[in-house]
Order: sequence, then structure tokens, then C-alpha cells
Amino acid sequence: MQDIGRGGGGNNSYGEASIADPLQLDESRFKVYVVHKILSKETEKAVELVCQRNHVKTPSLRIGGVPKGHKKALGVYSVASNSVAFRDQDQFFNPFVVLHELYHCIRSKTGTHKGTEKNADRFAISFIEEYNKFVNSISQKLSTHSIDVD
Repeated sequence: MQDIGRGGGGNNSYGEASIADPLQLDESRFKVYVVHKILSKETEKAVELVCQRNHVKTPSLRIGGVPKGHKKALGVYSVASNSVAFRDQDQFFNPFVVLHELYHCIRSKTGTHKGTEKNADRFAISFIEEYNKFVNSISQKLSTHSIDVD
């Protein structure tokens, strides 16, 4: 079992230096930023931001140690320990799994626990859809400009 803790850091190609406070981004850009962080191997920072935005305590994160009875699960959130266990490192960097488990964390702490799997899936998908829209818009902009290579 590998304990990941909280934190993370470093600069990246998304222009983190120019984003003074990601929590001030509009919802769409915030979702893009969070997915980018996870895909950039900065899952801890993404989790911290989502929790701050939703005013809940950041859960501890670990790879391995999925509880008995959940061995097939990709990730499991524990209310009792406010922690998320990921089956393996691939799941720790999978935006869908990370955000799905964060939904359970947020809903268990806000008093409006509607922790159904379908709602957790919708929460995660909403972030991924925003990210995909962003990537597609960039791709379209790039394809409309021809690049001459000599």
C-alpha cells in the first residue's frame, strides 16, 4: 500500500503560473483545470481544489488497500476515515474514478447525501465532458490554421 497524502505541486503546460487562484475560475474552466491536473499526475492537487471549492475536508488518498468486499472496485471512499483507496496507480490518475469517489466524499459531508452510483458517475462525467469540449475547441482552432513546414 502506498500512502499518497495531500499536496503536489510544480509547474505545467496548462499555464498554472498565470492562474493565480484556480478556485476563482468559472465552473467550466475549473472542471477543465481539475481534469488536466489529474491527467498531469497531480491528482492530490485536483482533489484538494475540488474539496476546497465544495467546502469539505480533503480526504487522504492511497494506492492499494481497497477494503475487503470491494476488491473489484476501482476506488472506494470511506466516510469513517475520510479517505479514498484506489485499486492501483492507473485508477489514481483516472479522472473518472477520482471524481466519482470525490462525489461520495462531498455528498457525505454536505448533509445532502445522494450518494448513488449514477449521480457519482454524472458528477465525474460533467468534468470530463467540459475537458473534452475544451480539447476539441483547441483542436479545431489548430486545424483551421495551416502550418507550413519547410
